[in-house]
Formats: sequence, C-alpha cells, structure tokens
Amino acid sequence: MGTILLPGHYFGTERQSNDSASFKINITTYQQDEVLREHYHENAYLSLLINGSYNEIHKKGDNIIQPGEILFRPAGYTHANHFHTPGRCLNFEFKQEWMEQLDFRPGLPGSVAIFKNGCFEEMYRLLYSFLADARTDLPEEYIINWLGNYATAAVPQRLEWLPRVKAILENEFDHHHTIQSLAQRVFTHPVYLARAFKERVGMTVGEYQLRMRLRKATMLLFTGNLPVSDIAFSCGFTDAPHLIRSFRVFYHVTPRKYRQLLKS
Repeated sequence: MGTILLPGHYFGTERQSNDSASFKINITTYQQDEVLREHYHENAYLSLLINGSYNEIHKKGDNIIQPGEILFRPAGYTHANHFHTPGRCLNFEFKQEWMEQLDFRPGLPGSVAIFKNGCFEEMYRLLYSFLADARTDLPEEYIINWLGNYATAAVPQRLEWLPRVKAILENEFDHHHTIQSLAQRVFTHPVYLARAFKERVGMTVGEYQLRMRLRKATMLLFTGNLPVSDIAFSCGFTDAPHLIRSFRVFYHVTPRKYRQLLKS
C-alpha cells in the first residue's frame, strides 16, 4: 500500500505555502535523480509541474510528466516518482472536511488523471498569483471557479442570494471580496456560488468585481479631477499601477489618457 502522507505533508522540500480551512497550497522542490518511494495522500490534490520532469509510477502504468502538465490524484491513490532532473511542483490539496460540506458532487475523476499543458487556464492563473504573493486569497478563488465547472447539480431558476451578491460587488469598494467571504454573507457554499454566479451573470465573481471597480473609476474620470492614485484607492485597487494595468487591458488606454481625451 505504501507510505501514507498525512494532510498537508509531501515528499521533497517545501518552499512556499498557504494554508486555509479549505485548501493547502504549496510549492515543493526535488533533486535530480530523487526517488519518491511508493506512497499515497489522505486528501485528493492537484499537482502542476513547473520545472523538470519525472516518472509517475502506478499500478496501471508509468507516465513521464513534463512541465505544464497537471495531475489530479484522488485520496488514497498509491504511486511512486522518479525525478530525472531537478523539479518544482505546485500542489493544491482539497481538505476532506471542506469537501464533505459540499451540497453537490463536483464530478472529479475517480482515479488519477493527467492533463496536458494548456488544459486548465485557472491553474496557470493560480500559479502566477501564488508565485507573485503566497499570502493572497486569489488562488482559492481560481480553484473554486475550477471546481464549479465540474458540478453536476442543476442551478435553480431563482437564486435569492444573487441580487445581494451583486449589490455588494457594485457598492462596497473598501476591500477585496472573495468567493469565500461572499458565500459566508449570503449563507451558501462557495463552489456553488461560483458556479451559479457564472452561469447567471456570464462571468466569474472576480471578473464582475473588477468590472464594477473599473466602472466606478470611469465615472470618477468623467465627473471629477481626483488624481489617478486617489481614484485607484477609492475604487478598491491596491495602488495606482494596479488600476492603470487593469484599465489599459479593458479600455486599451491609460486612465490619464482617457481623461485627456474626454477634455479635448
């Protein structure tokens, strides 16, 4: 059966981690020719290979894993690994207590699944977010959105909590609202909220929140003379560069240039 690794524990060397009541995210590194003996984890998790390559050895075969590929390993899945070169992995572990609270089944694979490079946009966003700042709560939001794609239960026509969530995102700019914090306020499960919101509104909670912040910034550019830095803070952006980057992506122009065009 192999060695059991308790929740939150991995072979290799942990370099970076973030632990919450729902998930554990970490980055582990491995040496060239390092062999991980047969083992299994108590919790299911996703593992994204960032650098290097290794063999995934299990009862059904032996697969070579390349950078950018993602493995879903269910709880209790026995495997061994052999790293050909120094390796680095992003691991995202689903805590059992949290998974048991789901009021629907996400339909995750029942056995090991290997996804080729480029399959899951959310996982690559998660990786960038985590590498940039391990303390941020954005990785949880990305994985909750990913889980929502696997939910099988139908979303009811009437969602009593949806207008309240939209009102929060449209009017409260004093801090960043996570899917977890919104779910607590409207008494629903975060994965269900993420899936139902996207199905009804046509975008994720994070995308909608950014859209509302940019809408307010645009209004302030039209109606006042506040410096861009003050507009950024009043709209909930961390700083002026954050607003400028987001504004440029959405409007293809900087806020300052946009204001100049309005006054020309």
